[in-house]
This record gives sequence, C-alpha cells and structure tokens, in this order.
Amino acid sequence: MTEREVVARQEPEIALAAAEARIAWILDHPHMSDWLKTVLRSTEGCDPIALQNDLDMLRHLIMPRVAAQIEIQVSSASTG
Repeated sequence: MTEREVVARQEPEIALAAAEARIAWILDHPHMSDWLKTVLRSTEGCDPIALQNDLDMLRHLIMPRVAAQIEIQVSSASTG
C-alpha cells in the first residue's frame, strides 16, 4: 500500500494534521526555498478546491518549462 493510499484511508482530520505537520516542517527548514515557503503560507485559509485547481495549472504550466530548461542546461553542459 502506498503512502497516498494510507492517507486516503485515514480519517480526514488525521490526514489534515499529517499534512499540516509536513508543511510546518518545510516552513521551519532553513534550506527550503523562500518561494516555496511563501506559497505555503499564502494557502492558509484558501478554498481547497480553488487551490487544487491552481496546483493543476501550475503543474501543467511550470513542469514542461522546467523540463525544457533542464534539458537545455544538460545539453549545454555536455557540449560545452
């Protein structure tokens, strides 16, 4: 059973507490990016459905850009 399946089978309150604990850990970690911390803080009190939609949009918009940027860097490093 995957971690996601375990969380899905938990009571929603337990899953929420676990998610909040992981977010708190990220916010307290000195080596996590300021961008990530700002985003996590800005989600407090937001509508979860709107957040889910925003996350889907970010995944569809940012992931292809990042993948292309990494590919360019890798190919530049191997030829340069």
